[in-house]
Amino acid sequence: MSVKVKLKNRDDKYAVLDQKTHDDIQANEYLMSIKFLDNLRAHSNGYGVFQRCITTKKGPVYETIYLHKYVAEKFVEKPESDKKLFVRFIDGDVLNVTLENLEWVTMNTLRRQMKNFKSKTGYRGVTKEKSRFRAVIYHERKAHNLGFFDTAEEAAKAYNKKSRELFGETGSLNSIGK
Repeated sequence: MSVKVKLKNRDDKYAVLDQKTHDDIQANEYLMSIKFLDNLRAHSNGYGVFQRCITTKKGPVYETIYLHKYVAEKFVEKPESDKKLFVRFIDGDVLNVTLENLEWVTMNTLRRQMKNFKSKTGYRGVTKEKSRFRAVIYHERKAHNLGFFDTAEEAAKAYNKKSRELFGETGSLNSIGK
C-alpha cells in the first residue's frame, strides 16, 4: 500500500511513499520533531525535500534532507562499488519514492537513463559540422565516432544503434520523428 504526502509549496503535487517507509518516518523522533512530512516541499528540480535554516551564534546553518536519499539510504540495498553511487528513479518520476522505484547506480548509468538533454540538433550524440551531422557516443571514457551523415535523423539512428549494442534499451535513446 502506498501513502500520498502533500507538498507544502505545491497544491497539485504529492510524494508517494510505501506504507512501511511512511511508518518509519512517523516513528523517527527527530523527523517528527522537525515535522518532516508536514514541511516537505517540491525542490526546483521536482524532488521532495525538507529544508530549514537554523540561526546560531556563528551564523545560519542550513539543513536539507532529500526524501529519496533518506529512503534509499535507509531501505534500498547499496551495492559494493568503487565509484560514487546515486539514487535513480526507475520510472523517471522524482516524486514516486516507493521502494520498487529506487535503485543505486553510478553516474554513468544515471546519465544513460536520462531523457532530458540539450542539443542544438535536437538529438543526443549528434552535432552539426559544416553541412553534415556527426554521430558520437562515449563508452568507458572513449569516444566512438560513428561517422558523418546527411541528416540529423540518420546520425541519431546511428547513435541509437550503437547505444543499443553497448548499453541495451535505455531512456537515453533518441526519439526520431517520421
